[in-house]
Amino acid sequence: MLLTILFFINADAKRRWIDVLRFQRAHSVNLEARRGNPAVWLIAHLDSKSQTVPMLIRIASSVALAIVLGVTVLILLLSALGLGWMAALWPGLQVAAVIAAIPSMFCFVRNDSTGAVDNASGVVAVLLAAQSASAARDVGVLVTSGEELGLAGARVWARHAERSITVLNCDTIDDVGDWRSMYTGASPKRIALAVEGVASRLRVPLAMRRLIPGILADSMAFADRGIEAVTLSRGTLSTLARIHTRRDNSNALTGQGAAEASVLLSALAKELS
Repeated sequence: MLLTILFFINADAKRRWIDVLRFQRAHSVNLEARRGNPAVWLIAHLDSKSQTVPMLIRIASSVALAIVLGVTVLILLLSALGLGWMAALWPGLQVAAVIAAIPSMFCFVRNDSTGAVDNASGVVAVLLAAQSASAARDVGVLVTSGEELGLAGARVWARHAERSITVLNCDTIDDVGDWRSMYTGASPKRIALAVEGVASRLRVPLAMRRLIPGILADSMAFADRGIEAVTLSRGTLSTLARIHTRRDNSNALTGQGAAEASVLLSALAKELS
């Protein structure tokens, strides 16, 4: 139980506390460019970090801990209703919590990945979308830094952003896999309508989905401040197993997915402008 609570406190710290706590600071910069007076911003983060635990396993760890927490709450409720025999499940639940927490507890940041799909692909897609002939006349581009440090770059920029803007974040675009337009918090209704229209017009199976548990994306920093934001992504389970490892290199990526993503981003930006 304690491990589960601490894990979720840690997850919230990665999302919110990085912008408040002043110790262990590092210095970096965001790259910003704008054309005209943009209402829509195309965003992608720089990232070449690696981790000691693959992303796929960390996601499984997050989901498992969420399940353990849910079962814990259920057992507490049933015990309060007089089902005392439920207490016999506590030892097994504690063991499950420890096992589920191990991947996250021993996940440390390294610098051993070239970051091809995560997130050179997203940066390429954003730049191609901004310079395409069909791009919106007024558009902004933001390349953030410090994403691996609790979305630090995005959080600093979002702190001064107008709430009327719309954010299209692009993060991890593989050559194969399902397209996802992911969000956190309340559903961004304007973006959802634009996604539906663009997907139908371009005949691309692009669906709105909630952000996968265990994943951080720059769109979260904007959603937390009430700004409509989504993260465009594409991949498979193999993609999740590859990112943040040495295998995330150009040998496993042609860039075709990034080119296709740029078309989607350009169309969405124009629809929302």
